[in-house]
Amino acid sequence: MRKMFAPNYTVSDRLLSAIAEIESLHTLVAQTRLLPKREADLHHRALVETAHSSTSIEGNTLTLKQVDSVLRGKDVTRRKYVETEVRNYKKALDFIDQRKADGMPLVYKDLLALHGLAMKGLIPKGRVGALRIGAINILGRDEKPMYTGPGARAVRKKLEEFLIWINDISVDIHPAVAAALFHYQFVSVHPFAAGNGRAARLATMLYLGLRGYDFKGSIVLDTYYARERSEYFEALHMCQGDMYSEGQDLSPWVSYFVSGFLLSAKVLWAEINVLSTIETLFERKRIGRDEADLLHYAKQYGSVSLSEAEEILPQYSRRTLQRKLKELVDNGCLESAGASRSARYGWRE
Repeated sequence: MRKMFAPNYTVSDRLLSAIAEIESLHTLVAQTRLLPKREADLHHRALVETAHSSTSIEGNTLTLKQVDSVLRGKDVTRRKYVETEVRNYKKALDFIDQRKADGMPLVYKDLLALHGLAMKGLIPKGRVGALRIGAINILGRDEKPMYTGPGARAVRKKLEEFLIWINDISVDIHPAVAAALFHYQFVSVHPFAAGNGRAARLATMLYLGLRGYDFKGSIVLDTYYARERSEYFEALHMCQGDMYSEGQDLSPWVSYFVSGFLLSAKVLWAEINVLSTIETLFERKRIGRDEADLLHYAKQYGSVSLSEAEEILPQYSRRTLQRKLKELVDNGCLESAGASRSARYGWRE
């Protein structure tokens, strides 16, 4: 009889409370109706933020705005490696969108495909989309082995075991908890020679999408990991120990992951409320569609400058854009700082 993946964790009152909040927010997001352009804006924001956060965890130094520019087809640096990382990540996210549409269960080939898309041109060709053939030892800050994964010969078997579980047994487990366990097992098996972290995050998002639990493709979990990288790795190592094993208590990791899921859902709901407010202003004729675009940019990045407004609304003259920004300040939607030509117009909470 084939061995099954059997996670060990405790369902605490705190975990149940977080799940209840997540479920409530999932329902609210599902019931909210935004205009198609705002839905597209929300999805684009998620794409940019996810690509930025996930690659920054691996050391990518591009800013959020630079990532946005790269995804719009622009070159922002002479260091092509960092741009390739971002463009690759978008291709992987596009693959996730396509796979969600067919609705078929997550399979072994999906994991290879996601790794292949994310790592093409970043590591030797023979390692792209291919399982590792050697041992894996993760080093700590002192350059000493901190964690050793299972032997290379066991990797595919481990992957297939938890894919069986994730597609069958896990339907009785809340998607946020199942995603936590999926993510943990993936990085613990460490199936690839490089790129395991981003492949794990991508595969987790694909799983959530196939379960219909990625909040319309707009929830961004990676920012939670990126803001406190040390907490992310500590939460993993607390359960992993020094060497791959099975049966250990995964409660600390599940708690960490679900807490991050809840925080990410709250951030998304706040963003949706902002977009709803912008739409309400538009419907009441207090602002026009152009002004709504400027406000959305200011909310996403904290502020908008005149030169950025020229990129958002290239059909208008500089003087017209200055007038539009001033009207938004006068209406109490934005606040300005700095001299007129170099002023930044910040989102007013």
